[in-house]
Amino acid sequence: MIYHLLDDERGLVLVDVRSGECHVLNPPGLMTWSVLSTGGSRDDAVTALASRYPAVPGDRLRADVDTLLNDLRQAGLVPGGVGPASSHGPGPVAVPMAAEAPCRPGVKAAGFLVVAALLLLLPFKVAHRVASVAGRGRRPLDPMRARRMVAEVSRAAGWFPGRAACLQISLATVLWAGFLGRRADWCFGVLPDPYTFHAWIEADGERVTTGDEPSYHRLWPLP
Repeated sequence: MIYHLLDDERGLVLVDVRSGECHVLNPPGLMTWSVLSTGGSRDDAVTALASRYPAVPGDRLRADVDTLLNDLRQAGLVPGGVGPASSHGPGPVAVPMAAEAPCRPGVKAAGFLVVAALLLLLPFKVAHRVASVAGRGRRPLDPMRARRMVAEVSRAAGWFPGRAACLQISLATVLWAGFLGRRADWCFGVLPDPYTFHAWIEADGERVTTGDEPSYHRLWPLP
């Protein structure tokens, strides 16, 4: 069974409850998944992406869809026979979909999300100081583990009764990493037009994202 944890303009987080693995799709990946899961073919997905991203060459879009299909196949999220070599025809690709709501998040993820939310009720310098101390002198968090932690905190955010957006989710992950004796960098950026603020984490120099975040202009820490 595949559970959807986050499904909006930022992207999609999938959890395979058989293995406990989390898989993060950015907005193009979300669009591809949406086409395939409703009975569309590989070419249908390429066509949908071409209408959304007209500046991207068709060959690049086809290659990206093939790569995603191959990754989904290797992760066991689509049948073993589905892949770039077999997805050029008109037939739809069988994609398993969630049939029920996601299960409750882990206690640690929920706990650190609560702590993050409470810290952010105080002057921002307090939260920033705590986040800085949490990772001081520690080894970087492994990016793969970081992605799973972000996905778990994002799942907790779906159950959280208060505000739980990128700022709370990223801070909670930084605090969780510090608790584990690892460092995750708390980063901030903006998108000028329209003006949008965003917060995320970086693990061992790698941006950990559940959305189309590379377009944000990073403000802190400075590159």
